[in-house]
Amino acid sequence: MTLQEKQNKLNELYKPFFNNVKDKVGNEIGQYGNPLLIDLAKTNNINTDVMIFGQETDTWYNDIKDIDKLIEIYSKFLNDKLEQRRLFWQCFRKWLGDENGIYVWNNLSKMDYNNSDGGNRSILRCPNEKILEEILKGSAKIIKKEIEIIEPKIIIFLSGPYYDFIIENYLGAKKKDNLEIAKIAEERQLCEFELKGFENIKSFRTYHPGYLNRRPDLKNKIVEFLRAKIYK
Repeated sequence: MTLQEKQNKLNELYKPFFNNVKDKVGNEIGQYGNPLLIDLAKTNNINTDVMIFGQETDTWYNDIKDIDKLIEIYSKFLNDKLEQRRLFWQCFRKWLGDENGIYVWNNLSKMDYNNSDGGNRSILRCPNEKILEEILKGSAKIIKKEIEIIEPKIIIFLSGPYYDFIIENYLGAKKKDNLEIAKIAEERQLCEFELKGFENIKSFRTYHPGYLNRRPDLKNKIVEFLRAKIYK
């Protein structure tokens, strides 16, 4: 499939997902960022061989109600962010990528929780267990479809160990023994997952780049390992 054909299939997924989650969250929707929706057709020089996951959104675009507009905004957001010096975005190009391509950006939770006191916005802080379950289940369902459509060859979770339960319990993954990893890092720092239904896709989880940057020796080992998997 062409990128536009893949995007058309993604768009077919997003509208019911968007409406379903918002209906279930109900009047509290203002506390949750709009879901991250992937753009393939308008993102500059996108490389669909690699999909990189962050943790969740960050109070983004609550007021946008139109799916097409939201996809376009996220595309511009990604293109703009890659020019910034924040470590998460530098990881796309300077650590794991190259100057000529952009990897597919995704999040383990498509939405975040914005608590009223302006503190930590992690979805894991959501006090309503029913809403949390709906968001994580809905996110996992759509992520599996995104992977099926986009067909990446490698997935890298920059989510840290505290989000492993989402990868395991919602995406149906299990950790694999990897002797190569064991020589350079502890499991909390770097591990390999096998995603149910996507066993042919290499999947790895490490810390957020902000943490790794404070441990330069560890960062260099992990980046070298991941780049070897990407460019093998």
